[in-house]
Amino acid sequence: MPAFAQESQSGSEPSIEHIIVTANKREQDIQEVPMSVSAFDKNFFKDSGQTDFYALEQYTPSLKIQSGPDTRTTSIRIRGIGSAGSNAGIDPSVGVFIDGVYQGRAGMNISDLVDIERIEVLRGPQGTLYGKNTAAGAINVITSKPSSNYEAEADLVLANNNRKELRSMVNVPLGDAGNAMRASAFVIKGDHLYENAFNGDELNNANKWGLKTRFLFDLEDSELLINADYSKEDTDCCALAVIDYNGISPIMIGTPMTHIPSAMLPGLPYTALETAPGTIGSPPQADAFGDDYWLNDELSNEVEVGGLSVDWSFEAPNSHSVTLINAARTYSSKSSYDGDFTAYDAASPATTDVDLNQFSSELRVASLGDNLVDYQVGLYGYYSDFETTGSLGMNETILLNSPPLQTGLPPLSAILGSRSENIDVNKYTTSALAIFGQAVWNISDQLSATFGMRVTQEQKTRKGSQRTLRTPMPGLPPESLPPFQFLPFDLAPIAGADVDFDQKRADSNISPSLNIRYFVNDDVMTYASVSRGFKSGGFDQRRVPVLAYGAINGGNDAAGEFDEEEATSYELGWKTSLLNNRLTFNGTFYFVDYEDFQAQAFDGASTTVTNAGALESYGSEIDILFAASDKLTLGSAIGYNKAEYKEFDKGQCTAMDSLFWSLANPTIPCVTDLSGKTLDNAPEWTYSSYAQYEQQLGSDLMAIARLEHNFIDSHYLDQDLDQSLFNEAVDLVNLRVTLTNLNRDWEVVAWGRNLLDEEYFLMGIDIPTIGGYAGVVAPRSTYGVTVRRNFD
Repeated sequence: MPAFAQESQSGSEPSIEHIIVTANKREQDIQEVPMSVSAFDKNFFKDSGQTDFYALEQYTPSLKIQSGPDTRTTSIRIRGIGSAGSNAGIDPSVGVFIDGVYQGRAGMNISDLVDIERIEVLRGPQGTLYGKNTAAGAINVITSKPSSNYEAEADLVLANNNRKELRSMVNVPLGDAGNAMRASAFVIKGDHLYENAFNGDELNNANKWGLKTRFLFDLEDSELLINADYSKEDTDCCALAVIDYNGISPIMIGTPMTHIPSAMLPGLPYTALETAPGTIGSPPQADAFGDDYWLNDELSNEVEVGGLSVDWSFEAPNSHSVTLINAARTYSSKSSYDGDFTAYDAASPATTDVDLNQFSSELRVASLGDNLVDYQVGLYGYYSDFETTGSLGMNETILLNSPPLQTGLPPLSAILGSRSENIDVNKYTTSALAIFGQAVWNISDQLSATFGMRVTQEQKTRKGSQRTLRTPMPGLPPESLPPFQFLPFDLAPIAGADVDFDQKRADSNISPSLNIRYFVNDDVMTYASVSRGFKSGGFDQRRVPVLAYGAINGGNDAAGEFDEEEATSYELGWKTSLLNNRLTFNGTFYFVDYEDFQAQAFDGASTTVTNAGALESYGSEIDILFAASDKLTLGSAIGYNKAEYKEFDKGQCTAMDSLFWSLANPTIPCVTDLSGKTLDNAPEWTYSSYAQYEQQLGSDLMAIARLEHNFIDSHYLDQDLDQSLFNEAVDLVNLRVTLTNLNRDWEVVAWGRNLLDEEYFLMGIDIPTIGGYAGVVAPRSTYGVTVRRNFD
């Protein structure tokens, strides 16, 4: 729990300032909140210098925020559970709420963390108060509220790679009646990090900006807060680094980049691209952490996010409060990256365009607290329309070199011609209504019991199509290409028969929660809780494998549809303030049971979304903060998490296992039983520690030194648990040295992050169609200077 040491009122010894949070949708001291929650206030962001949403994972037990080849594919996981954003048909497992408004996609969080009041990370299912798509947890982002005093702030960051960051904030009172306006903005520019050795282009730059304005109107007996924001990102990003060019091409394609390891498999039909006629020869030596990449297609990542919300609150004296939040948000993303991650013109660029419009409304009525029974009840409505267009395909390099599929079957070029492109077009709509309530029975000053429930009704529709465009071999008419539905094998997701969708599904869910809280004394609180959350079902964006050959839609009337997932959590926890509030020691033990977990798998040839059956996640989280003196503060957050499948007999095969399976079963997709196996992207141990020392240097001068150590345990990067996609454990060390005045009206900071220059991956994947492995490289060592000035 980030906080900071301060002098006690007597000035005799330091104490810890507790953060006030709204995790239960009412203001509470974090030490009185009976759940596993990490909170970061504005002092944390000033002391750590972090302004990147993705960096929260370094400070929060059991949290992992994963980026991909574009912003759209962002994945957020808590306690090992989460969903990749690469498939538009899958909802997130971790809900993100900005100023009380749910964000429909994880990729919407591109705004910089500027002028933040606090961030709360709620671990475990949060279905009762936060609703759908919080099966793994929720993240609350609360920006600073307009105030009646004039204030302004600006900071400039200059870092290596010619990175420049500028942030500013201004708060202006509007008259003497309590009305005010607060505006913030940011601009981030950075040079390209890598060079494309194939054509000399530069790759992976930083270029985004945004602004937010909040108007506060004091209506005497109520308060109106109007928020408007807009952010834009436009980058040549993000190239994946090739981990290994040596790999297995799917048997239906048969065009690996190199002869290794295909040449060691007797009788395997294949054509290695490094020696195939008309290609560019052998690939370079793989160096995933080097500065040179090797690809032939351009990269683009264009994102726009904006919205408007109106937050009205009313408080009746000694009675109840009423809160109404109405919001509209938009999100668009256009991305393109090299479909095979290499300079071989094998796969066409993988493109995805998405446009989301969402509208939400929440009404809450709550007691003001300190009653025998405190309550809150509410209504929630949500609607979104989400349009997506995606394409992927294969070029001449593959199709003209693909060997005969097997005895008696022609090569792939006889089916797809010299070039093929699959285009998926989908329009999803979601309508959800929920009623929820929570009651706290304050049995005594020490003991309370909380019961809550949420009832949700949701309807989703999907209208869309899958089309494969084929170019015949030179000199041949289009009729020379056979109809897909009569082929005895499957080519999803890269090609297939024309498919049209007009689908509808409805989900209903009851998410209850029960919590018992007991104060052993004024300094020690314990709790036990049971809660439930769920994530909506949906429809796969990509073409799915057929179930019956020769039938339209593959004989599957619900093609690509998958069911909702449900999580039930059991927790035992404690929160303590010891040594005259100089030490906080908080912890929890948890067990989470997931039913019908939505698993997305990609083996280099096909992508599928399946309900995994069941999995479980269990472990412990501990937060420690110690004000060792009025100058020294120590903090540590530790997480242990074991996430594994209980039942999952349709898991993703490794590329090698898929190859051997296809040789014997060419018309049946390969699956493997992952029951009892660990989840990917779920490190068992995560912890972060820091020491902050403050030293006064004169009458109005102070130096602050902050040293951080963050540890991320080893883990697999992909569902198939392929050893080639395995991240070793890393130790991240950050250092900041600040010179400031006693009021911290100005400061100059020298800083460095990842000072040990640890090399690791944020995500990893099988290279499509031509084999091998690739991943997104984590930021290397960075350093710079920050200058900040406050004006009151």
